[in-house]
Amino acid sequence: MFRLFSQPHPMVERSRSTLLLCAGAGLFVGLFLMIFQPFGSYNIQTPDKWLMPWVYGAITGGVLFTHYFIYPRLFPRFFAEENWTVGRNIGLVLGHFLAIGSLNYSYYALRFEDSFQFSHLLTMMGFTLLIGVFPTTAFTLTEYVRKLKRYSNPPQPEPLTTQEVIADTFHTIQFTAENEKDTLTLSLTDLLYIESADNYSEVVFQEVNTLRRELIRSSLSRLETQVSQEFITRCHRSFIVNLHQVEQVTGNAQGYKLHLKHGDKPIPVARKYSALVTEHFR
Repeated sequence: MFRLFSQPHPMVERSRSTLLLCAGAGLFVGLFLMIFQPFGSYNIQTPDKWLMPWVYGAITGGVLFTHYFIYPRLFPRFFAEENWTVGRNIGLVLGHFLAIGSLNYSYYALRFEDSFQFSHLLTMMGFTLLIGVFPTTAFTLTEYVRKLKRYSNPPQPEPLTTQEVIADTFHTIQFTAENEKDTLTLSLTDLLYIESADNYSEVVFQEVNTLRRELIRSSLSRLETQVSQEFITRCHRSFIVNLHQVEQVTGNAQGYKLHLKHGDKPIPVARKYSALVTEHFR
């Protein structure tokens, strides 16, 4: 069981849909509390009672936004997907519950209690944890099994035809930096991948059986527009890969990994690009 908690798990991507999730969760909580007035809140009689549900909703949305967008930037190594596991995901979601519960109580105590009662806070956090641990674990494990089933049997590349090998050998590709002066020209058969590196892009290629790296001052998106071959494609927000150099495809719950014939590391495939890669190999 404990081994399961150390298995790779997909990290929630910082995307527009995740931002909408944060806003939607806050809106739902606010509407729910305003319409149904649970937990005795219907007995509260204050002029600004209508504002209370929206404060709780803002707390919910704010906690989710902090956990999904701010913490990953403050602690990038901890939140890196290659380090993300089933156990960490369960812990993060339980952290949602605990943070929301503690902040909700803090707001309630400031409004309606004479003093902050630490015992009341612990009681609320305990009930929140007790309520949240089972659905959180079940949801995380279900998502893990679903993604593992989807990505654990990836299609494998077939050997290139003689015509493709010849074409890659005698055709070149040229990358031009932002200053429109610095260029890098390579044979298609030598290019392995391109990785984003802040304001630069690092082109990784072979040269006389030696792995070389060349920095070009250009964004990855800009270099992508300079590529016309469909098998040299974006597979991740940080990677462009030469699919003709892929020797093996592996997969786990986080998605596919491309292992290159002469590469120094597996190249991750973002889940939104999975279909492009599988269609090429299929």
